[in-house]
Amino acid sequence: MLRRLSTLFLILIPSLLFSQDSLNKQENRLVRLIDAKSIEKQLIDGREYRKVVGPAQFLHNDALIICDTAIWDVLSNTIDAIGNVRIIQNQTTLFGDKIKYVADRSVAEVRGKLVELVDKENNKLRTHYLDYYTKDSLAMFYNGGSMINKKENTIESLNGFYYGKLEKFLFQMNVEMEGDSVLLSADSLVYLANLNRAIFLGKTNAWQGDGFLQAHGGWYDRKNEFFHFTKDAYIKTKDTEIWADTINYNRTTAEAELFNNIQLLDTTQSAILFADYATFLQKPFKVLLTNKPSVASYTVENGVADTLFFTADTIIYRTFLKSEVDSSTVALSENRYLLSKKDPLGEIYKKKQLDVPLQKRVETSFKERPILPKDTVVPVKDTVVPVKDTLVSATDTTILKAADTTSVKFLYANKNVKFHRNNMQGICDSLLFNSIDSLIRLFKDPVIWTDNKQLSSDSIQVVISGGRIKKTELTSSAFVAIEEDSTHFNQIKSADIVAFFDLGELSRFDAFGGVSILFFFAEDSVLTTMNEKECKAMSATILNKKINIIRYFEGVQSNAYPIYNLEKEKQKLKGFLWLEAKRPKTRFDVSDRSVKSSQAFVVKNIEKPTFMQTSIYFGRKKEPEKKADQPNDLPPASKPDGSK
Repeated sequence: MLRRLSTLFLILIPSLLFSQDSLNKQENRLVRLIDAKSIEKQLIDGREYRKVVGPAQFLHNDALIICDTAIWDVLSNTIDAIGNVRIIQNQTTLFGDKIKYVADRSVAEVRGKLVELVDKENNKLRTHYLDYYTKDSLAMFYNGGSMINKKENTIESLNGFYYGKLEKFLFQMNVEMEGDSVLLSADSLVYLANLNRAIFLGKTNAWQGDGFLQAHGGWYDRKNEFFHFTKDAYIKTKDTEIWADTINYNRTTAEAELFNNIQLLDTTQSAILFADYATFLQKPFKVLLTNKPSVASYTVENGVADTLFFTADTIIYRTFLKSEVDSSTVALSENRYLLSKKDPLGEIYKKKQLDVPLQKRVETSFKERPILPKDTVVPVKDTVVPVKDTLVSATDTTILKAADTTSVKFLYANKNVKFHRNNMQGICDSLLFNSIDSLIRLFKDPVIWTDNKQLSSDSIQVVISGGRIKKTELTSSAFVAIEEDSTHFNQIKSADIVAFFDLGELSRFDAFGGVSILFFFAEDSVLTTMNEKECKAMSATILNKKINIIRYFEGVQSNAYPIYNLEKEKQKLKGFLWLEAKRPKTRFDVSDRSVKSSQAFVVKNIEKPTFMQTSIYFGRKKEPEKKADQPNDLPPASKPDGSK
């Protein structure tokens, strides 16, 4: 008996479950009329309808449908609601002129001269065509719509969705956004109402003042005014262009954080900065570069374009108003600028050219007369300029034109500095530059190479004028080495050395403050003699990249030695090191970055948002409302899937 009951129970369970499921489905189909003034049956085309006169209220899927009048087709389970139509569900309210509600699909087709959806955050979405699915609290609008929040920020698009349970809006096609002084256009955009956050999907353009940004993804936290852009992000300001894989930007502090494949183009300084990590401050302008940072400074010399690349562990690039810079820094920079214009031996030459007969001028051909007779030495004790002092001080207080600029730029590179230019390469521990004096200063074991020449000292100062290298000053323990062959090097050692450049090529160098010299000479293309010299100062001119003329000044001592069997140690001045192995041979030894082309012209031609939909739904004067039984005279609407 117990077995029979168990079998019967197992047989009945599916039937009971099926019946319950049927009841649930039937219950879900059921639309309840919960309030009305009157209801009457009508026969239209042989079919029975119920006309509900209201205000009438229907309930389905916990959604309340309110209207003035409704035609209720019980058989097809549809309601045509007309006049002051509203749908209220979960603190979301829909307004329209008329609604066709299809209960079996749980969809309300809301139409009208103005259809409005208002969520609990008081975001107002307006359109002409909107379908609302009560079961999922999902709205879909098409053929244009615009949304404004309580702060008058605007988002519009051709099509879009509202997810009531998630408090999320999705805008698609011709998306335009305005808010917090930012204009934005995007392929698609998600707005999270509860978080007050916009998520950008696809290509996105943004404008603020004279600034422009482009990316292919990201988000904007309106509450904290924080942007996050990804996928080939690009920023353009008045004087700079910035590229990066990812950019974080805080509008409150005007600070940005950049990640991977960073490039910053400064058009005012003809400089490009690279890194894989950087921080960026807009006012005052500051860029901190780490993780493989490098800089390219491009110039044109004698009609030929050339670029200086340099790298370091850390690079800092800053801009200040001149009035914001410490007065002592400005004074020192202006002083350095004035000193960089000095040419002590050049002034002596001019004086001697006027005072000394031609046959007594100090001109000795390096090739023809390598060892100067003592009687050719010019006693210049009374005219020698105190070079050491000249390099570090000046009495000329002329105000520089550069000092009149409204802003100045500073660049600092720290640790493991390397640089490469076609006609010059170098290394050092740290590097400084500012636009007041336009000098590149190298510190701690700096070395510069040009052709077969190596220049080194305790510190080096490179003078830039008109975007060209004009002079290089080697201060304290200066050393110039010139390669004759793989084992023999001409060497000049002194307290200070100044090298001059003409059209980017080394044309002359002067040595001051106790000069020691070793030169090697050839007979029949074979090096045979080493000339050892000491003097107070010297000057050498370069022709076709070789020493052409040398002038020696005061206290000259000279000795010559055959190099056959000459000890190797005697062929080197104290402190000589040939550091060719450390020389950056190509710019790729310094930076392997590819240079992106300027997008300024492209950006200029990108159209800004016009907010056509917002003008339609929020900007026009309110027209007289039509009566409930009048048609809306709307054009046929097409849904995103192409259906009517």
